[in-house]
Amino acid sequence: MTMETILEISVQEACRLLAAQGALHRRRGGNPDGLAAYVRALLGDQMPADLEAFYREGVEAVGDFRAILPKWNERPERRREGMLRALLPVQAVPIFSDGAGSLYGLDLSSDAASPAVYFFDHEDLFERPRWAAGSSLGNFLLLLGRHDQAIAEGCPAGWERSIDPDIESCPRAPPIWRAG
Repeated sequence: MTMETILEISVQEACRLLAAQGALHRRRGGNPDGLAAYVRALLGDQMPADLEAFYREGVEAVGDFRAILPKWNERPERRREGMLRALLPVQAVPIFSDGAGSLYGLDLSSDAASPAVYFFDHEDLFERPRWAAGSSLGNFLLLLGRHDQAIAEGCPAGWERSIDPDIESCPRAPPIWRAG
């Protein structure tokens, strides 16, 4: 399976493809069941299946993009939420940092089985999604894995459609090439 013209892909399959390319970095050790239960409790039992799959995959980074994970520990007094609550006022949970203070967040306002991912700009104080970054978490991971290469190759605006043709239908914000 190639990464071109994929309608929707699971988090697990996206991680498998990215790992095969050497673009996915996983954290070592940990307790994915405990982490998932901890995050579910922090979110008030509102945790999309894609987010749980993401935590279970142990994603630490995709290329140079670092995942945002709570500091989970077997001992409750050593657990730390980190940035996990940063986007809750706008109904999202942060999953990646752009390395410059802005965040990619998974939509919590949707009832969709695979909610969209949006970019939240720190210059807007995370008040709203600035642009759609992926129509699902799996598709977003593939886009993130291709991001630096697309820039280096000078891909035209809208190159993201070749991987995620549904990115233009994200309800909360337009894709980056239409965000202005």
